Amino acid sequence: MKKVFYLSGVFFIFVYAQNPIIKAMKEEIKRCTKKLKIENEPPPYFISYMLVERKGVSISASMGALISVDSFSKRYIAVDVRIGDYQFDSSPDFGEETGYFNETEGSEYMNVPVPLENAVDVLRHTLWQLTEKRYKRAIKRFAEKKGRRAREVKKRDVPDFSREPKVSYIGEIKTPQVNISKWKEKLRRYSRLFKKYPWIIKSSVSFSCTAVNKYFVNSEGSTVVYGNLYYYLRIFASTKAEDGNWVKNLESFFGWSEDELPSDSIVIKKIEKLIDELLQLKEAEALEAYSGPALILSPASGVFMHEVLGHRVEAQRVESRGAGETFKDKLGKKVISPIFTVYDDPTLRYYKGQPLNGYYPYDDEGVKARRVDIIKNGVLVNFLMSRKPIKGFLHSNGHGRAQMENAFWGNDTPYPRQGNFIVETSEPKKIGELKKMLIEEARKKKKPFGLIFVKSWGGATYTGRWLMEAFQSQPIIVYKIDAETGEEKMVRGIKFGGTPLMSLDKVIAAGDDPKVFNGFCGAESGSIPVALVAPSILLSEIEVTKTPETREKPPILPPPGGEK
Repeated sequence: MKKVFYLSGVFFIFVYAQNPIIKAMKEEIKRCTKKLKIENEPPPYFISYMLVERKGVSISASMGALISVDSFSKRYIAVDVRIGDYQFDSSPDFGEETGYFNETEGSEYMNVPVPLENAVDVLRHTLWQLTEKRYKRAIKRFAEKKGRRAREVKKRDVPDFSREPKVSYIGEIKTPQVNISKWKEKLRRYSRLFKKYPWIIKSSVSFSCTAVNKYFVNSEGSTVVYGNLYYYLRIFASTKAEDGNWVKNLESFFGWSEDELPSDSIVIKKIEKLIDELLQLKEAEALEAYSGPALILSPASGVFMHEVLGHRVEAQRVESRGAGETFKDKLGKKVISPIFTVYDDPTLRYYKGQPLNGYYPYDDEGVKARRVDIIKNGVLVNFLMSRKPIKGFLHSNGHGRAQMENAFWGNDTPYPRQGNFIVETSEPKKIGELKKMLIEEARKKKKPFGLIFVKSWGGATYTGRWLMEAFQSQPIIVYKIDAETGEEKMVRGIKFGGTPLMSLDKVIAAGDDPKVFNGFCGAESGSIPVALVAPSILLSEIEVTKTPETREKPPILPPPGGEK
């Protein structure tokens, strides 16, 4: 296939006419659009195909020995078939998704084989089967939806699907580039460093390189093709404290190329620091439930903002019979301190030299990615949109995303999701100044200490109506800072959280140190890569609770060779 970055018109057709994947998709979508019809039932008004190809290698090692070496090559196809029209169609309303899940239907869909080879006739055969299943499902959903709407008091007054411009985009198709022998030796060498510490119970170092190539075609005439190449290096270690509870520590690195991963010397220093922190955690005080001021250092602050704010500006949380609709009536109003600006920009591959794994040029509905300003000077101005409109926002802004291989669970339909979620401040402060402010807040509230959250491994949030809306973050490295002496002491065994509006109201200052947290976010449409950027953030008050306890005694014997 010819490597071209952007083409349109006749030249586009000429270059891609011979690509078997695009050829198969275009031919079958044309046939199904014209001929797919059940008597007395409406035909499809819209069909789209997305083929996702994942190729790569993953290697892991522990204690100087390889644990696994896997090469993988897999393809997934997501098919969207809609009947009705743009105003009212067979797609579920926000909040109705769980009612549409059918295990048998999902299993039958996922059991249709997707060929790894580019045989046009076999690809078309697969597309035909999947389109038939999605069409029959659409007929069932359409009838259910019409019946439900007829019974409802509150009517939806916006279209079910937005009209978007036809696009033709060809990006570069990626191929994994890995020296497997080199990485085997690297991981052996890195993981061997943990052998010197017999008190470490579990440890591992893993590397992966994955090429993700996407081919998208719809009945509106759009064609999008591009690939991304993801490199990850992850380090993990855990042990048990004397009270029987597990403590763990981890580091991860991401790059768009192998060269962007850290050098051996940097990795070794990171491992040594990780081990030192783990030993401190093992011997640290287990903190009790507490409320007081806290400083969340970057990049852990990005996880905090992602959970408390990011998910709640995705459009399905704004208009859904099942969601709390936290920010539905907050448009044009202050939701956080005016020193903050928040935007999501999937078109960025880097932020101040740091790679962002939330980059993509087009979303999973074939809409061009773009920057969306969400909060300006503390005021909410926009939401993240897919092609499912909400009141006041009738078009996509390129944030419809999905994990396409999750069709079994019914969540391969793109939903509004974050890409590169970025928080910036107009009044950055040095970390030393933020720590002084933290101590002042603790004294003002007559608290014996404040908390400093240094590192986080993730979080969760609840956006529904059945329980109180809340979020939580899972910190790894936490210090308490004495309100009188300023002494910092590591603590463990806690998580922090709260309710969104109250927590945002408690944010009073920010640092000058934005760092990137590259991770994966799971929601209705599956697990997708998301980059989070935020400076360190000071809160006047936050609540912490204890993590679950295991209470199982530490190992009776040291590991083999650990008696010394």
